[in-house]
Amino acid sequence: MNDPAITARTRETERQFALLFASQTPFSAHLTKWSDPLLPDKYDHNCFSYGSTPPTNAEIEAAKAFQTAHSNRFLKLEGDVPLPEKGEMEASVTLTMVLCGGCDGWNTNPAVTVRKPALQELEALEVRTFGESWGADFCRRNIRRLYNQLTYHGAYFGDTLAGACYSFSFDGCTCIDGLVVDTAFRKQYVATTLLRSVAAAHPNETIFLHADAKDTPKTIYEKLGFRVTDTLYEYLRTDL
Repeated sequence: MNDPAITARTRETERQFALLFASQTPFSAHLTKWSDPLLPDKYDHNCFSYGSTPPTNAEIEAAKAFQTAHSNRFLKLEGDVPLPEKGEMEASVTLTMVLCGGCDGWNTNPAVTVRKPALQELEALEVRTFGESWGADFCRRNIRRLYNQLTYHGAYFGDTLAGACYSFSFDGCTCIDGLVVDTAFRKQYVATTLLRSVAAAHPNETIFLHADAKDTPKTIYEKLGFRVTDTLYEYLRTDL
C-alpha cells in the first residue's frame, strides 16, 4: 500500500504525539535532537532524527559526543532511509501499518470487557512484563509519564487486568500503540479484543499502529487487514 496522502497524515500524527513529551531542536545539517527532560532515559523520547538524507559519520560522532557530555549512555538515531554504515549500533526497522477495511470479522473474546485501567494496575502489568528487561523503576516512571497524556484501554477478565494499550488521535487519525498482554492470558484474543474496541470507537478515522519488521505481530496485523504504509529505520547504542 503506497498512498502519500495517508503517509503524510500518519507522520504528522506521530509528530504531534512526540511533541506531547519531547521538544525538538536542530542539531546539525541532517539531525534533529529530541529531548524529554521528565524522562531522559527513554530512548524514543531522547533520540536524534533525520529525513531522507542520512547524517554523515562526523554528525553521528558529534551526536555521540553530545550524549556522553550529558551523561547519557545511549545513542538512538531514527530516519526515513537506512544508514550506509551502522557501525556499533544495533539496527531495527519499524513499520507503520494502516487498517484497510473494517474489523467486524475479527476473533474477539466476549468474556473480556474494555475500560480505562487505573494507573497502579498499568504499572503492575508493565513491571510483570518488562521489569526484568527494563527495570521496575523505569517501567513505573514510563507509565506515569504517558498516562495523563494518552487514552489508555484495559482488557479485563472480571476485575483482573489482562492486557492494555493506548491510543492517540489527531486530525482524523488514531494511532494504537503500547499493546501488552499478560503472559497468563495469551492466546485468548485479548489483543484483538482491545484493537477492535479502539478501532470501532473511531469508525471514520484512519487507524494505524506500528510493528517490528521481523517480529510475529506484523503477520498477525496483516491477517487483520493492516497494510504497511511507511518505514522507520532505527539505530541504537547503549554502551557509551
